[in-house]
This record gives sequence, structure tokens and C-alpha cells, in this order.
Amino acid sequence: MALTAGLAVAALIVQWGVVTTKLDQVEKRLDEFIAEASELRSEYRDMERRVAFLEGRESVASHPRNPERTDP
Repeated sequence: MALTAGLAVAALIVQWGVVTTKLDQVEKRLDEFIAEASELRSEYRDMERRVAFLEGRESVASHPRNPERTDP
């Protein structure tokens, strides 16, 4: 009876170690995903800023009262 209880406790300890290790791996991977998402958001914001700048420049260039306009 004591041997069976000892083996059960040992199995639970080993299983707990395996679960903890897997959870640590998942946590590390989630941290990587969060870092990648943050980087992508930053790149997206930069791209939006550039597009807004170009759209602003285009709207100024195509304005009829703009003296720099080159169309006839």
C-alpha cells in the first residue's frame, strides 16, 4: 500500500514537472508573439504616416490654386 502511494506521488511530481515545463515554453512563445505584434504595429503606424504624408502632398499638388501645379 505504501509502495503504491509512493509511486502515485512520484508520478504526480513528474507529471507536474512536465506540465510546468510545457507552460514555460508556451509563455516564452507568447512573449515572442507579443514582441512581433508590437513590432508590426510600429511598422504599420510608420507606413500609415508615410501614406498620409504622400496623400497630403498629392492633394496639395493637385489643388487648382497651387502655383507649382504642372498640368495645363
